[in-house]
Amino acid sequence: MKLFPPVYALDIADVWSPAQNTNFSSLGGLISFFLPKILLLGAIIFFILIIIAGFGVVINAGNDDAAAKEKARSFLTYAVVGLIIMFGAFWILQIINFLTNGTLGGIL
Repeated sequence: MKLFPPVYALDIADVWSPAQNTNFSSLGGLISFFLPKILLLGAIIFFILIIIAGFGVVINAGNDDAAAKEKARSFLTYAVVGLIIMFGAFWILQIINFLTNGTLGGIL
């Protein structure tokens, strides 16, 4: 008696042609492929947030509502802090990889 039916899997490189040119033989290869794309996406999101925060600061500059001004300023601050954390984590991993002579198993 079988509890689970058999699973028939395919090699993705045989079915999907873009997968033939990648080095996904390890987790490090997968991360190395997607990490620059994730950082680019984060930078694009940061740019959009800066534009939104800038509009908020400019619109609320003439208002007497201090809470709205502070909200726009804090929105801008949080966007900058998020960018610093994102790229700071990447730089720290690069430094660790350099100090260990690249022995992190090809993760970076």
